[in-house]
Amino acid sequence: MKVVAFLSQKGGAGKTTLAVHTAVAAYETGLGVVLIDTDPQKSATVWGEARQEPGPVVATADVSDLRRVLDAARSDGMGLAIIDAAPHAAPAAASIARAADLIAIPCRPTAFDLAAVDGAVRIAKAAGVKAVFVLSACPFRAPEIAETRDALGAFGLPVSPVEITDRRAFARAVASGRAVTEFETDGKAAGEIRALWSWLQEQMA
Repeated sequence: MKVVAFLSQKGGAGKTTLAVHTAVAAYETGLGVVLIDTDPQKSATVWGEARQEPGPVVATADVSDLRRVLDAARSDGMGLAIIDAAPHAAPAAASIARAADLIAIPCRPTAFDLAAVDGAVRIAKAAGVKAVFVLSACPFRAPEIAETRDALGAFGLPVSPVEITDRRAFARAVASGRAVTEFETDGKAAGEIRALWSWLQEQMA
């Protein structure tokens, strides 16, 4: 079983949004997927409770229970675990990082988000786990996107070629307990999420 953790030390970076939609995209390829919500806000858990679909499985867990939940998922034959980590929780984030095969660090194209990524990078490096950046909530054709991409490149980590655009489809899908690949199957948001999941798989290969 592979484990992907969406990790950010700043709230509002798009962590839960990416975790939820990527989990569904992976599930739609036939994988057994568990989405583990360790964020005290429990946004992913609320989304899971609103779902009508059989998967992915959504589990709520304290970081202290993470190993047990991951072991249970392996025993159940899951192929992928996606962890939605809480922001502003460095000790817990370190535990999550050590449990992951890949850490995805979301970053919006803003100065505040850029300033916050260093903490997540340090946690990933301390854990010895591969980390990548994902540009999230990007405005349409804004020059800040290229500027942020260049700035992230200075960290020496892969930056996803797929940019997740700030589209209404994401919020509308989540409000109904769905993901964009279910809400607008052929929409642009769905295409971005599928492409992101494909790239994340390549990073774990």
